[in-house]
Amino acid sequence: MATEKRNRKQLFVDPKVQGALILRVVLYWVVCVVTITLMLLCWRIVTGPARPFYTHFDDMWFHFGPALVASFLLLPLVVYDIVQMSNRFCGPLFRLRRSVRALARGEHVAPISFRDGDFWPEFAQEFNTLLVQFQRDVPPAPVEPAAEEEPQPAETPVAAAAD
Repeated sequence: MATEKRNRKQLFVDPKVQGALILRVVLYWVVCVVTITLMLLCWRIVTGPARPFYTHFDDMWFHFGPALVASFLLLPLVVYDIVQMSNRFCGPLFRLRRSVRALARGEHVAPISFRDGDFWPEFAQEFNTLLVQFQRDVPPAPVEPAAEEEPQPAETPVAAAAD
């Protein structure tokens, strides 16, 4: 089964997992900025001349503000990259889950394939092997008729007695 080159139509396929990753990235960024700010503040207090506490913040903003702004501008790129990278494992799990649910409903399921670059390509092969085995062992679900046939009139006891 050849995997064709397919573009990703939707990057955000699992809000629970991908949202948690985005939240984690933003949290790491905030912790990093706060840690660096506190370290720089402590360093300036220890090594600099004695002066009021609040003057350090003005001086720090002048010297290190551009770096903070640059990191803030890079944050959306990092978040986008995390969403794009996480789609490489959330997308395959999304397709597997959809196929398993359809199989549980008794529907016919076509073999699945993952895109180039997705994680766990062997998982699709293993699922397809299991799918072939399952569809061979389980008979297809009965198909309900689309239109009801007219019921045949039952024999009346009078007609049966005349025989």
